[in-house]
Amino acid sequence: MPAADQPSTVQAAPAEASSDVIEVIGKRTDNTIEIDRRTYQVRETAHSAQKDALQLLRGLPAVTVTPDDRILVLGGGMTRLYIDGRPYLGNVSQYLRTLHGSDIERIEVVTNPSAQFSSEGAGGVINLFLRKTLDEGLSGDASLEESSYGFGLVDTTLNYKHGDWTYQLKGGGNVGTMARRSYHVRRSVQSQDSAEPTVNRENGAYRYDGTVGRLSLKATYELDSKTSLSGQIGGGGGHDIVTNKVDYTAVTPDFQPFFEHRRLSSHASYVTGQFNLDHRGSRDGETLSASVQFYTNPQVHDVTKARFSNDRRYLIDLRKPSHSIDTKLDWKHPMATGQMLSLGGSWHVDGTSQDYQFTSNDSASLGEDTTDAYDARSSTLAIYTSLQQTFGALTLAPGLRGEANSRRISSPGMEDVHLDRAQLFPSFHASYKASKTLQIGASYSKRIERVPLEYLRPYGSVEGAYTLFEGNPGLKDQSTDAYELSVQFHPGKIEASATVYLRETSRLWSKSYSVNAAGTSVYTYVNAGSSWKRGAQFDLGMPVLSRLKARASVSLFDEQSPVDTYEGSDLQRNFRYSTNGTLEWNGKERDNAPGDVAQVQWSYNSPSREYQIRKSSWFDLSASYTHSFDRTLSLTGTFRYAGRSRQRLIAPSVEEMSSRQRTPEFQLKLHKTL
Repeated sequence: MPAADQPSTVQAAPAEASSDVIEVIGKRTDNTIEIDRRTYQVRETAHSAQKDALQLLRGLPAVTVTPDDRILVLGGGMTRLYIDGRPYLGNVSQYLRTLHGSDIERIEVVTNPSAQFSSEGAGGVINLFLRKTLDEGLSGDASLEESSYGFGLVDTTLNYKHGDWTYQLKGGGNVGTMARRSYHVRRSVQSQDSAEPTVNRENGAYRYDGTVGRLSLKATYELDSKTSLSGQIGGGGGHDIVTNKVDYTAVTPDFQPFFEHRRLSSHASYVTGQFNLDHRGSRDGETLSASVQFYTNPQVHDVTKARFSNDRRYLIDLRKPSHSIDTKLDWKHPMATGQMLSLGGSWHVDGTSQDYQFTSNDSASLGEDTTDAYDARSSTLAIYTSLQQTFGALTLAPGLRGEANSRRISSPGMEDVHLDRAQLFPSFHASYKASKTLQIGASYSKRIERVPLEYLRPYGSVEGAYTLFEGNPGLKDQSTDAYELSVQFHPGKIEASATVYLRETSRLWSKSYSVNAAGTSVYTYVNAGSSWKRGAQFDLGMPVLSRLKARASVSLFDEQSPVDTYEGSDLQRNFRYSTNGTLEWNGKERDNAPGDVAQVQWSYNSPSREYQIRKSSWFDLSASYTHSFDRTLSLTGTFRYAGRSRQRLIAPSVEEMSSRQRTPEFQLKLHKTL
């Protein structure tokens, strides 16, 4: 947002115009580098406090949360999560389930990040800012959740503030069945020595059980009114069990039916820590922040046992410890009226190793017994600069980021893989405040998605009775040029916005399937070519009745991407759309308790195409009701239903039509403010 004409305090769109979050349309002058994002304040209500971060994100424009909890910004690409302006290290979806509205102060959605963010993540950035403890003494909250799946979850946060010191203790855990779904597959394989394909059906049931505990401690010290130091240490661990029961039946007489029982037992632990320095300078808007954080999984031990009714069996023993380290330094310095210089740098390190052992009693179809291992390291050193300049109602912010990435992958008996690449990533953002209610923006950025170390491993692994994964050490990073034009309009209680964008991606990753001599599907990731996506998103939030409010988003996508056909590779044009929205009713406040809240949220995506895979439409629907017994105790019931998702794989010698559906779920959550 432009630095000019900004109020000295935060102004927000009226609460009547939206649901659990309200869009911030004014910013403090000490946050002038904000023109690349939209900011949403989380309301301090019983209903928003009950929701976890994933549920809150489902109600935001430009954000889609898929049925398997992947976060998409403007409909695609890898989305990066930041916490208080720093990249999050660890399992994103698990962490977001432990955060609630009572923990989050505001959410920033960055669809086209500027140079101050890492270049990775073509899908954009979600930046969550956590609430700070302001009151002296003891405070906090606790929640207890039960699900119809059969799991229980508890989370507790205790804050204690005394003078210049603030302490926070967070603990929690869950036990029971976390997910259930059914799936169906029709598989057709054309062998090399047969004129007719072999066809079978698979009917399976998936179940995920887990027992997890976590604990963290954070301490913050205010050196003075402008400088604070904080440190945090935490850890946890647990035991997960994933069970698949699959019935393989014959469609053609040359297939022999059988039953499979597959069980993955995973023991894992993690340790995380960070140290932060935040300082506000003597000049309005000047800030200095520095951070060091780490995340490590010292123990990840997966054992998969599969038994078949025809006496076949196999066992996979996999150990895969990993670690991540991130250091970051940012300095924002006002140089003149309406001018802000931002400089910074970061160093990010990822490392993982694997010891893989596979044994079976059927080498003909599952392959020979193997023992493989690899060690992988990735290091990225980055520096950036950005200059924001205001000319009346117009604000311009060019930026440049340089990153040098180095990766090393070694495996016994194989040639080491060495990748060293240095690249520049320019960005440019412009914002024009046409009036108090109308703002126009334009932006460009160059982004990259570096190949996950897992995709580069130099050996294959068994994933099921008829599925093998093969690593591709030659896979290259995919890069994206992103262009955007946006309009935001806020007349009174109405919030309306539109975003038009173009994404051009080179060296696009795609899954490529083939069939080996035993009739098993083998897939790997390949660089399929280039693609482009043109799109438009329209958002509208408004009151419908006196106590009923609605927010809806519609996204349109016009895409051209490489596809694999029977005749070979080709380019295909595809049009699709998606929509999500929230409808909320607020009851009247009672004597000593907030009014009840009822809410319905939905997401829908039309069919799409990816190289060898055609995906059908999918939708996700949830309904919740919150009743407050008083101002500190509330109960929420939530029902969630995800429609059946279908896809069709067409590859050389193999064709699969599959569908899966998550079992409908009902949750009860009791939340107490301390």
